[in-house]
Amino acid sequence: MARTSRKGGAIQAPAVPEERVWNVAVYARLSVEDSGRKGADSIETQVELVTGCVRERPHLELYDTYIDNGFSGADFDRPSWNRLMDDIRAGRVDCVAVKDLSRFGRNYIETCEFLERIFPFMGVRFLSVNDGYDSEHSGSTDSLIVSLKNLIHDKYAKDISRKISSSLQARRERGEFTGSFAPFGYKKSSSEKGKLVPDEETAPIVRQIFAWRADGVGQAAICKRLDEMGVLPPAGRLREIYNVYGGEYYKASIWQPRAIKKMVASRIYIGHLEQGKTRQALYAHKPLEFVAPSEWHVTENAHEPIVSLELWEAANEVGAARRKEFFEDRPRRELPDNLFRGFPICGVCGAKLVRRYCHKVNKSGKEYKYFHYYCSLKRQHPEDKQFPMVRFEAIYDAVFPLVKQRLGLAADLGDVIEKRAKRQANPRDAVDAEISRAARELETINDRLAGLYENYADKTLTEQEYVRIKAEYGRKAESLKQRLDELSRRAAVVEDVSASDNRWLKAARSFQNPEELTREMLEAIVEHIVVTGPESIDVTWNFRDEFALLESCVREEAC
Repeated sequence: MARTSRKGGAIQAPAVPEERVWNVAVYARLSVEDSGRKGADSIETQVELVTGCVRERPHLELYDTYIDNGFSGADFDRPSWNRLMDDIRAGRVDCVAVKDLSRFGRNYIETCEFLERIFPFMGVRFLSVNDGYDSEHSGSTDSLIVSLKNLIHDKYAKDISRKISSSLQARRERGEFTGSFAPFGYKKSSSEKGKLVPDEETAPIVRQIFAWRADGVGQAAICKRLDEMGVLPPAGRLREIYNVYGGEYYKASIWQPRAIKKMVASRIYIGHLEQGKTRQALYAHKPLEFVAPSEWHVTENAHEPIVSLELWEAANEVGAARRKEFFEDRPRRELPDNLFRGFPICGVCGAKLVRRYCHKVNKSGKEYKYFHYYCSLKRQHPEDKQFPMVRFEAIYDAVFPLVKQRLGLAADLGDVIEKRAKRQANPRDAVDAEISRAARELETINDRLAGLYENYADKTLTEQEYVRIKAEYGRKAESLKQRLDELSRRAAVVEDVSASDNRWLKAARSFQNPEELTREMLEAIVEHIVVTGPESIDVTWNFRDEFALLESCVREEAC
């Protein structure tokens, strides 16, 4: 019943507050086994279904689409998923939508960890369209069903792993090709399962590569010729034909010497299958490992060869002669270990940099010996972003002072944390107290917002005053919500951060006053070294989020 004012007029009930608008990330995943198959659950189908569901709900706003094509659901180490989590941490996304739980993940423990602990803590809503699940409106029964489905998906993944392993072994013994995609130069037979047949488009290119190599043409020179001819490399064809993306191998749009080396050495081009070069068993908890050549499963004369045995041997003799000249006929050089191995990446394309040793003698007889790093994908960079070779000394001189400064900062922060830990029993007390204060203030503002309309209806406030005060309260409420989110994230790790023996502080403080840069220092605190030139070298740190929190704790006296 509508309330009557003191002046006798009927007053309308307060308006229903507007529903929150969620920034939605649509996530789609497809495993290698399903990729490109007819009738399979395609990426396009997933995105279209989930996007349509998002657009039908006015309180959901699509932020971005994240696609992991060719990645298993057995774990969450996927590039687009990692990018999605970065956007969640940055506050750009607060809702994740998937077609069904199996597209989200098939690992029971990790999937439940996200749904029951990580997402609720971070304030992230989760939608699974086909499962009819919405974490915003779910009860205990829904959570139980989701957990049961996750367990089923996990068991399903392991059962499938066991069956696939057995099936692949049986097919190899029958002499069938078991790869997801035919090697460059071949295609899968449309009439005989597991049979390779020469590809009319790429087989001539393979023959040309072997002919060039047999004539003594170097691998780099062959790559340059193929690029000038406009021939897509194997990774480029996989992207173009099957829309397959993955690790660093798929970043290349140019031919690389290692691709030529691998192709020339492969006996698949003389009709022999060499399979079982890697081994992995999810059901037995065995990670991916490389298998020794003596354990490969070889089937001779399994399909039509592309090159003759004579041409294959001639091409490989060139490589053998080059290796003999380099490793046997020259004095053996004892090169130092690669200090930066795996750390430097190209600032243009993100590929890992390669170390090269140079030994030059000028006309006067003076020797120059040095190491430099270069990007193997340099030829695909834009003309205005050609990546120059950068010497080892340039990277060392740029990185060592930064590492030393970081280690000193860790020591200083560690001292402050230790002193504070001695006088403060519970390191979360200050954060929890601030959360309580902010929550009480937010509750007060919400109460005032609820009564504001009544004041306006009672003519105590004019319309202009009502709009102005409501906007002011709204800004304060939004600011407090953001502050509470920040404090909640901080509370999750502040106890560990405050401990003098936490893992990132311990890693950094294990090196005091270093006189030289070591591999152990890099592995402890450095994630990447981004190199865009001799004068542009930056460091991306491990534990950077934790370090930022550590600094803010010290600065704000909040832990």
